[in-house]
Amino acid sequence: MRNLIIGDLHGSYKALQQVLEKASFNPEEDTLYSVGDIADGYPEVYECLSFLRALPDFHPVLGNHDAWLQVWLATGKAYRIWTTQGGKKTISSFERNNVSEEEKLDIAKWMQTWPYAIVLENAIIMHGGPGEFLTDKDIARLANTKRQLIEEVPTGEYVPSRDADTLLWDRTCFHKAEYDERLHSNNGPLGLLDEKKKVFTGHTEFGRTEPFISSFHNFINLDTMAGSYGVLTLMDMDTLEYWQSEKSKLLYPGYGPEYW
Repeated sequence: MRNLIIGDLHGSYKALQQVLEKASFNPEEDTLYSVGDIADGYPEVYECLSFLRALPDFHPVLGNHDAWLQVWLATGKAYRIWTTQGGKKTISSFERNNVSEEEKLDIAKWMQTWPYAIVLENAIIMHGGPGEFLTDKDIARLANTKRQLIEEVPTGEYVPSRDADTLLWDRTCFHKAEYDERLHSNNGPLGLLDEKKKVFTGHTEFGRTEPFISSFHNFINLDTMAGSYGVLTLMDMDTLEYWQSEKSKLLYPGYGPEYW
Protein backbone atom coordinates (compact mmCIF):
# COMPACT_ATOMS: atom_id res chain seq x y z
CA MET A 1 0.00 0.00 0.00
CA ARG A 2 1.25 3.47 -0.93
CA ASN A 3 0.30 6.91 0.33
CA LEU A 4 -0.02 9.08 -2.77
CA ILE A 5 -0.93 12.76 -3.04
CA ILE A 6 -2.05 14.94 -5.96
CA GLY A 7 -1.46 18.64 -6.47
CA ASP A 8 -4.02 21.29 -7.41
CA LEU A 9 -6.20 19.59 -10.00
CA HIS A 10 -8.45 22.42 -11.21
CA GLY A 11 -10.77 20.36 -13.38
CA SER A 12 -8.09 18.63 -15.48
CA TYR A 13 -9.64 15.18 -15.42
CA LYS A 14 -7.47 13.95 -18.29
CA ALA A 15 -4.35 14.90 -16.35
CA LEU A 16 -5.67 13.01 -13.33
CA GLN A 17 -6.19 9.85 -15.35
CA GLN A 18 -2.72 10.18 -16.88
CA VAL A 19 -0.82 10.42 -13.59
CA LEU A 20 -2.79 7.61 -11.98
CA GLU A 21 -2.01 5.37 -14.95
CA LYS A 22 1.68 6.32 -14.93
CA ALA A 23 1.92 5.48 -11.23
CA SER A 24 0.04 2.18 -11.68
CA PHE A 25 -2.47 3.41 -9.12
CA ASN A 26 -4.43 0.60 -7.48
CA PRO A 27 -7.57 1.94 -5.79
CA GLU A 28 -7.92 -1.23 -3.75
CA GLU A 29 -4.44 -0.89 -2.24
CA ASP A 30 -3.27 2.72 -2.55
CA THR A 31 -4.44 5.67 -0.46
CA LEU A 32 -4.87 8.93 -2.36
CA TYR A 33 -4.66 12.34 -0.70
CA SER A 34 -5.22 15.79 -2.23
CA VAL A 35 -3.89 19.26 -1.32
CA GLY A 36 -7.20 20.76 -2.48
CA ASP A 37 -8.40 22.97 -5.33
CA ILE A 38 -10.06 20.21 -7.30
CA ALA A 39 -12.52 22.85 -8.54
CA ASP A 40 -12.29 25.54 -11.24
CA GLY A 41 -10.18 25.92 -14.34
CA TYR A 42 -10.36 23.18 -16.95
CA PRO A 43 -13.72 21.86 -18.08
CA GLU A 44 -14.18 18.58 -16.20
CA VAL A 45 -14.64 19.54 -12.57
CA TYR A 46 -17.75 17.41 -12.12
CA GLU A 47 -15.96 14.42 -13.68
CA CYS A 48 -13.04 14.88 -11.27
CA LEU A 49 -15.30 15.04 -8.24
CA SER A 50 -17.40 12.04 -9.31
CA PHE A 51 -14.34 9.89 -9.97
CA LEU A 52 -12.55 10.81 -6.75
CA ARG A 53 -15.67 10.40 -4.64
CA ALA A 54 -16.04 6.83 -5.85
CA LEU A 55 -12.54 5.83 -4.72
CA PRO A 56 -12.50 3.69 -1.58
CA ASP A 57 -9.62 5.56 0.09
CA PHE A 58 -9.54 9.22 -1.01
CA HIS A 59 -8.77 11.99 1.47
CA PRO A 60 -8.76 15.66 0.33
CA VAL A 61 -8.26 18.86 2.27
CA LEU A 62 -10.34 21.90 1.41
CA GLY A 63 -8.89 24.49 -0.98
CA ASN A 64 -10.11 28.04 -1.42
CA HIS A 65 -11.64 27.21 -4.83
CA ASP A 66 -13.36 24.20 -3.29
CA ALA A 67 -14.85 26.40 -0.57
CA TRP A 68 -16.29 28.76 -3.19
CA LEU A 69 -17.75 25.79 -5.05
CA GLN A 70 -19.28 24.35 -1.89
CA VAL A 71 -21.14 27.61 -1.25
CA TRP A 72 -22.56 27.60 -4.77
CA LEU A 73 -23.60 23.94 -4.59
CA ALA A 74 -25.37 24.46 -1.26
CA THR A 75 -26.91 27.90 -1.78
CA GLY A 76 -26.60 28.92 -5.44
CA LYS A 77 -24.51 31.92 -4.37
CA ALA A 78 -21.66 32.60 -6.80
CA TYR A 79 -19.00 34.99 -5.56
CA ARG A 80 -17.77 37.34 -8.28
CA ILE A 81 -14.14 36.56 -7.45
CA TRP A 82 -15.02 32.88 -7.96
CA THR A 83 -16.81 33.28 -11.29
CA THR A 84 -13.90 35.36 -12.62
CA GLN A 85 -11.33 32.78 -11.47
CA GLY A 86 -12.67 29.60 -12.96
CA GLY A 87 -16.06 29.37 -11.32
CA LYS A 88 -17.93 29.89 -14.58
CA LYS A 89 -16.13 26.85 -16.00
CA THR A 90 -17.17 24.80 -12.99
CA ILE A 91 -20.80 25.91 -13.32
CA SER A 92 -20.69 24.93 -17.01
CA SER A 93 -19.32 21.51 -16.06
CA PHE A 94 -22.30 20.86 -13.79
CA GLU A 95 -24.78 22.20 -16.35
CA ARG A 96 -23.28 20.11 -19.16
CA ASN A 97 -23.77 16.99 -17.02
CA ASN A 98 -27.35 17.99 -16.10
CA VAL A 99 -26.59 17.69 -12.39
CA SER A 100 -29.77 18.01 -10.33
CA GLU A 101 -30.18 20.32 -7.35
CA GLU A 102 -30.41 17.24 -5.13
CA GLU A 103 -27.07 15.92 -6.37
CA LYS A 104 -25.46 19.34 -6.01
CA LEU A 105 -26.50 19.45 -2.37
CA ASP A 106 -25.28 15.89 -1.89
CA ILE A 107 -21.85 16.82 -3.28
CA ALA A 108 -21.79 19.94 -1.06
CA LYS A 109 -22.44 17.76 1.99
CA TRP A 110 -19.63 15.42 0.93
CA MET A 111 -17.31 18.41 0.57
CA GLN A 112 -18.35 19.50 4.04
CA THR A 113 -16.51 16.41 5.33
CA TRP A 114 -13.23 17.66 3.83
CA PRO A 115 -11.05 18.97 6.67
CA TYR A 116 -8.88 22.07 6.65
CA ALA A 117 -5.84 19.91 7.34
CA ILE A 118 -4.86 16.27 7.59
CA VAL A 119 -2.35 15.29 10.27
CA LEU A 120 -0.60 11.96 9.84
CA GLU A 121 2.19 10.33 11.80
CA ASN A 122 4.88 11.68 9.48
CA ALA A 123 3.10 14.35 7.44
CA ILE A 124 0.75 17.34 7.49
CA ILE A 125 -1.43 18.23 4.50
CA MET A 126 -3.03 21.63 3.99
CA HIS A 127 -3.91 23.76 0.99
CA GLY A 128 -2.08 26.99 1.78
CA GLY A 129 -0.07 27.21 4.97
CA PRO A 130 -0.17 27.91 8.70
CA GLY A 131 1.02 31.50 8.53
CA GLU A 132 3.32 32.78 11.23
CA PHE A 133 1.12 32.07 14.21
CA LEU A 134 -0.59 28.69 13.92
CA THR A 135 1.04 25.89 15.88
CA ASP A 136 0.86 22.15 15.37
CA LYS A 137 -1.77 22.13 18.13
CA ASP A 138 -3.88 24.61 16.14
CA ILE A 139 -3.54 22.52 12.99
CA ALA A 140 -4.57 19.37 14.87
CA ARG A 141 -7.69 21.25 16.06
CA LEU A 142 -8.47 22.49 12.56
CA ALA A 143 -8.04 18.97 11.19
CA ASN A 144 -11.21 18.18 13.14
CA THR A 145 -13.04 21.35 12.04
CA LYS A 146 -15.45 21.36 9.11
CA ARG A 147 -16.79 24.33 7.15
CA GLN A 148 -20.53 24.80 7.42
CA LEU A 149 -22.62 24.63 4.25
CA ILE A 150 -23.81 28.23 4.45
CA GLU A 151 -20.62 29.72 5.87
CA GLU A 152 -19.23 32.84 4.20
CA VAL A 153 -15.97 32.45 2.31
CA PRO A 154 -13.20 35.07 2.15
CA THR A 155 -12.93 36.88 -1.16
CA GLY A 156 -9.15 36.72 -1.29
CA GLU A 157 -8.97 40.50 -1.20
CA TYR A 158 -7.72 40.53 2.38
CA VAL A 159 -5.62 38.34 4.66
CA PRO A 160 -8.03 36.08 6.54
CA SER A 161 -8.12 36.60 10.28
CA ARG A 162 -9.92 33.32 10.98
CA ASP A 163 -7.56 30.43 11.73
CA ALA A 164 -9.26 27.98 9.38
CA ASP A 165 -9.15 30.38 6.45
CA THR A 166 -5.45 30.97 7.01
CA LEU A 167 -4.88 27.34 6.03
CA LEU A 168 -6.72 27.99 2.74
CA TRP A 169 -4.96 31.21 1.79
CA ASP A 170 -1.56 31.61 3.46
CA ARG A 171 1.64 31.55 1.39
CA THR A 172 4.11 32.71 4.05
CA CYS A 173 5.78 29.37 4.70
CA PHE A 174 6.19 28.61 1.02
CA HIS A 175 7.76 31.98 0.30
CA LYS A 176 10.18 31.55 3.23
CA ALA A 177 11.15 28.05 2.08
CA GLU A 178 11.52 29.21 -1.52
CA TYR A 179 13.72 32.12 -0.36
CA ASP A 180 16.02 29.72 1.52
CA GLU A 181 16.31 27.47 -1.53
CA ARG A 182 17.13 30.41 -3.77
CA LEU A 183 19.88 31.63 -1.42
CA HIS A 184 21.08 28.09 -0.63
CA SER A 185 20.90 28.82 3.08
CA ASN A 186 18.76 27.95 6.07
CA ASN A 187 17.41 31.06 7.74
CA GLY A 188 15.72 29.18 10.54
CA PRO A 189 12.39 27.39 10.96
CA LEU A 190 9.47 28.36 8.74
CA GLY A 191 7.31 29.12 11.75
CA LEU A 192 5.87 27.19 14.65
CA LEU A 193 5.58 23.92 12.75
CA ASP A 194 7.38 20.77 13.83
CA GLU A 195 9.65 20.31 10.82
CA LYS A 196 10.23 16.64 11.60
CA LYS A 197 7.04 16.05 9.62
CA LYS A 198 6.75 16.61 5.88
CA VAL A 199 4.34 19.44 5.05
CA PHE A 200 2.46 19.05 1.75
CA THR A 201 0.72 22.10 0.27
CA GLY A 202 -0.51 23.54 -3.02
CA HIS A 203 -2.23 26.90 -3.66
CA THR A 204 0.80 28.80 -5.00
CA GLU A 205 2.01 28.49 -8.57
CA PHE A 206 5.73 29.20 -8.69
CA GLY A 207 6.55 29.19 -12.39
CA ARG A 208 7.97 25.68 -12.66
CA THR A 209 6.48 22.32 -13.53
CA GLU A 210 8.68 20.41 -11.09
CA PRO A 211 7.27 20.13 -7.56
CA PHE A 212 8.94 22.34 -4.97
CA ILE A 213 10.83 20.18 -2.47
CA SER A 214 12.76 22.13 0.16
CA SER A 215 16.21 20.79 1.00
CA PHE A 216 16.28 22.81 4.24
CA HIS A 217 12.71 22.28 5.42
CA ASN A 218 10.35 19.33 5.08
CA PHE A 219 8.11 21.48 2.88
CA ILE A 220 6.63 20.40 -0.46
CA ASN A 221 4.48 22.49 -2.82
CA LEU A 222 2.62 20.40 -5.41
CA ASP A 223 0.93 23.19 -7.37
CA THR A 224 2.70 22.59 -10.67
CA MET A 225 0.19 24.66 -12.63
CA ALA A 226 -2.24 21.97 -13.80
CA GLY A 227 -4.92 24.66 -13.68
CA SER A 228 -3.08 26.94 -16.08
CA TYR A 229 -0.12 26.21 -18.35
CA GLY A 230 1.54 23.41 -16.41
CA VAL A 231 1.14 19.78 -15.39
CA LEU A 232 -0.48 17.73 -12.64
CA THR A 233 1.83 16.06 -10.14
CA LEU A 234 1.17 12.86 -8.22
CA MET A 235 3.70 12.08 -5.48
CA ASP A 236 4.53 9.17 -3.19
CA MET A 237 4.43 10.81 0.23
CA ASP A 238 7.04 8.50 1.70
CA THR A 239 9.67 8.35 -1.05
CA LEU A 240 8.86 11.69 -2.81
CA GLU A 241 8.95 9.87 -6.15
CA TYR A 242 6.54 11.61 -8.49
CA TRP A 243 4.70 11.25 -11.80
CA GLN A 244 3.40 14.03 -14.01
CA SER A 245 0.83 14.51 -16.74
CA GLU A 246 1.17 16.31 -20.01
CA LYS A 247 0.41 20.02 -19.84
CA SER A 248 -3.28 20.62 -19.33
CA LYS A 249 -3.41 23.09 -22.22
CA LEU A 250 -2.29 20.25 -24.53
CA LEU A 251 -4.81 17.81 -23.06
CA TYR A 252 -7.58 20.34 -23.73
CA PRO A 253 -6.57 21.96 -27.05
CA GLY A 254 -8.35 25.17 -27.83
CA TYR A 255 -9.60 25.57 -24.29
CA GLY A 256 -6.86 27.47 -22.48
CA PRO A 257 -6.61 28.76 -18.91
CA GLU A 258 -7.47 32.32 -19.80
CA TYR A 259 -9.15 32.92 -16.45
CA TRP A 260 -5.82 33.13 -14.67
